[in-house]
Amino acid sequence: MAVNRRTIRRLLQGHGNFIREAESARRYFVNHNRIKDDNSVVQRQTEAEAALGNPLRLADNRISHNWHNLLVTQKVSYALSYPPLFDLGDKAANQRVAEVLGDRYTTTAIQLGIDASNTSVGWLHYWRDQSGAFRYHAVDPIQIVPVFSGTLDGDLVGVLRCYTMLDPEAGQHEHVCEFWDDTRVRFYRQNTAGNYAYFDYPDVGQEMVHGLGVVPFIPFWNNPQRMGDLPLYRDLIDAYDKVVSGFANDMEDVQEVIFVIRNYGGEDKTEFLTDLKKSKTIKVEGDGGVDTIRAEIPYEARGAFLERVRRQIFVSGMGVDPDPEAFGDSSGVALQFLYSLLELKAGMMETQFRPGFAELVRAICRVEGLAEPKTILQTWTRNMIRNDLETAQIATQSVGVISDQTILKNHPWVEDVEAELRQLKKEKE
Repeated sequence: MAVNRRTIRRLLQGHGNFIREAESARRYFVNHNRIKDDNSVVQRQTEAEAALGNPLRLADNRISHNWHNLLVTQKVSYALSYPPLFDLGDKAANQRVAEVLGDRYTTTAIQLGIDASNTSVGWLHYWRDQSGAFRYHAVDPIQIVPVFSGTLDGDLVGVLRCYTMLDPEAGQHEHVCEFWDDTRVRFYRQNTAGNYAYFDYPDVGQEMVHGLGVVPFIPFWNNPQRMGDLPLYRDLIDAYDKVVSGFANDMEDVQEVIFVIRNYGGEDKTEFLTDLKKSKTIKVEGDGGVDTIRAEIPYEARGAFLERVRRQIFVSGMGVDPDPEAFGDSSGVALQFLYSLLELKAGMMETQFRPGFAELVRAICRVEGLAEPKTILQTWTRNMIRNDLETAQIATQSVGVISDQTILKNHPWVEDVEAELRQLKKEKE
């Protein structure tokens, strides 16, 4: 694919909306919600009030809640704390794939899930290192601009990756782009005029042949709609934040009592406050008097509204409400019902992640010289609260009905079925 400065600029311009949505979701993920930066609320303290000390102490609390982080963490932990296991139909190949994936496989899977939930897609890049070994790592989706074919299959034909790097000679950061296709990668750098031109990447040059035969990037989509999770419940989070912040402001404001004085006999408010503090008395004249005003806070209405919004956040976000009263001593069926919405959402992400993981395994086979499998069996395990006693009883009652291997695979105490079978055989002997 021919790439020039106009192509790069056009791709980056179309990528702007994606970056804005992704950055917004990431702010919510770290509990920096819209209310933190919302300047639409008019400053309530006027200059005159500021000069007089503003006796009402008008507050401006901006309290955000980490609902987005909770729902994303629930889904990703539920679906990917135990990332899929692969069966290529050959034990030696299975072992080699597991060795190449290594210890960071789980961490990478979790990062892909978080990226997909926030930005709609997680990106995995793989390559050969200097020794020819297979390497892989998750890439920030904001850096990636994919180029797909115009066919119904929508094959990935190129990837533009843009990021900043430090120029050691100039001592400043510069904007660098890499364009990857199925044979090579070319390097571009933004000049002072804002255009992109070839440059010599350190220790590589202007381009490099990677020899992987395909574009070495794999997309992991969040769902078939290719959208993140935040739009499902962002308005509800904003409403919750506003009501709680307003309630905190009211609580802070009404700590002060407002005095209404008729026919005050003193000279100014300083004398009034001094008399009230020292002698607990106030001088009035004629038919004068003093009344107090304290605002009433509609607590019950706000409490009912917040509870309703809270429930709707978990429904719209398809999560599990962590309220302990909802669990109790629940049976397996009851627990599965509590996880029903989360299972639907996680299952939708699983269907989108399966092709990505299959492509990763096939890439490992190509680089490692293994026979590329026609089919790859993926075993996914959910991380959820369960009734272990009930599961163990079902396993005991299944002896003689189904195979021991299936029983061990579903037993709550067994993590490695093969190791458990070897141990049982050893004990019998």
